Amino acid sequence: MRKLLLLLAFVAPMMMFAAEQTLTMKVSGNCGSCKKRIVKAAESVAGVEDANWDKKTKVFTATYDDAKTTPDAIKKAILASGYDVEEAKGDDAAYKTLPDCCKYRDHTHD
Repeated sequence: MRKLLLLLAFVAPMMMFAAEQTLTMKVSGNCGSCKKRIVKAAESVAGVEDANWDKKTKVFTATYDDAKTTPDAIKKAILASGYDVEEAKGDDAAYKTLPDCCKYRDHTHD
C-alpha cells in the first residue's frame, strides 16, 4: 500500500500537466485515398484524438494527448505508411505499394 501511495504521489502531478496539443506539418499526397491513409496512420498512434489532412494545401493537423504520444511518434507512423513529411522521406517499400493515384513523387498528379 505504501508503494502505491508513493507511486501516486509521483504520477498524479505528471498527469495534471498532460495536455491536449496540436501538431501541424506538411505531408505529401495527392487524393482522397491519400487522406484516408494519412489519417489512419496518425490515428493508429495511441493518444491521437483527431487527425486531418487537406488535399489542396497538403497541411496535416492532429490533436493528441502529450502524456500518451509525441509529434515524433505521429510522424513515424505517417512515414511508415509511405508518405513524406516536412523534412523526412516516407518508407520506400510502403510508397511502392500505394495505388498509382497516390504516387506523388512522380509529380504527374495535382
